[in-house]
Amino acid sequence: MSATDILVSITTFLAIALMTYGIVMTYLERQIMKKRMAPPRKRPAAATALRNEEPTHPVKRRLLNWLTFSGQWGLKDEEEAGGVRTLLTHAGFRKSNAPAIFYGIRALTGLLFPVPFLIFAIARGKLDKFNLMVAMMLGGLGFFLPEFFLRRMVARRQDKIDRGLPDVIDLMIICMEAGLALQTSINRVAEEIKEGFREISLELVLTAGEMRAGIGREVALKNLARRCGVQSVKSLVTLMIQSEKMGTTIAQALRVHAEFSRTQRALRAEEMAAKIPVKMILPLMFLIMPPFFVVAVGPAAILLFKFVFPAIRGKMGMG
Repeated sequence: MSATDILVSITTFLAIALMTYGIVMTYLERQIMKKRMAPPRKRPAAATALRNEEPTHPVKRRLLNWLTFSGQWGLKDEEEAGGVRTLLTHAGFRKSNAPAIFYGIRALTGLLFPVPFLIFAIARGKLDKFNLMVAMMLGGLGFFLPEFFLRRMVARRQDKIDRGLPDVIDLMIICMEAGLALQTSINRVAEEIKEGFREISLELVLTAGEMRAGIGREVALKNLARRCGVQSVKSLVTLMIQSEKMGTTIAQALRVHAEFSRTQRALRAEEMAAKIPVKMILPLMFLIMPPFFVVAVGPAAILLFKFVFPAIRGKMGMG
């Protein structure tokens, strides 16, 4: 097969793949638009997001039960368990046995990393102090790795909530200026943003459910701020509570806060852009400059070692 045939085959494959991707994306966007434009009676109720379904698969259920049982030891320290429960709540895990499952995963990974290494070392007959030290380091790595990933999940989720908050506030302003009450506005906004901002949509559904269950607005809004753990949401909740206490219009206060949130988001984007040159120093020094010097100076260095230096040594009588 010639090079032309290979190029034609690759081009044909890319064209078909891109056309298929375009058709699939168009279909998905149309389905999302149909779902959003459907009448309210055809939409699934927002309360379905609050269902707490147990795993039906027996293996998954047994694994979760075993992790819960093995992680009970971590719940003895109430202060540490409270901090872990807060992190899990910020990450979106709200079940009562979530801390026990987390500690069970910690115990599992703490054993999963060093045990295969020890078995391999025993099989090779090289179980010495160095291998035991490496096994202890692997155990510590496996013990602290779940918390690292949990904090990454929390940061990613809070960033999504923070980025979607100005748009959520705009939708709430529209709903409230149209004459809807606060609880109804929250339900409507949660229904509208569930495709684009799923994390904050779930939190709003929980807040509306608490209000519907008889919990006061102030307590429900404070619970929203506590579950999210985002400073912008805390500021929004404080503003809404103060506006309600003072008798002012919540929609106008939300409008001002939306502008403030957009300004803060723009400032954060500018801050991240300003940090890029500093972050590029190390990749520039160790990844970009060495290949550049090899390409730029390499041919000249080869010519010097091949022709110039032997000639100089020959003239000086050193050859």
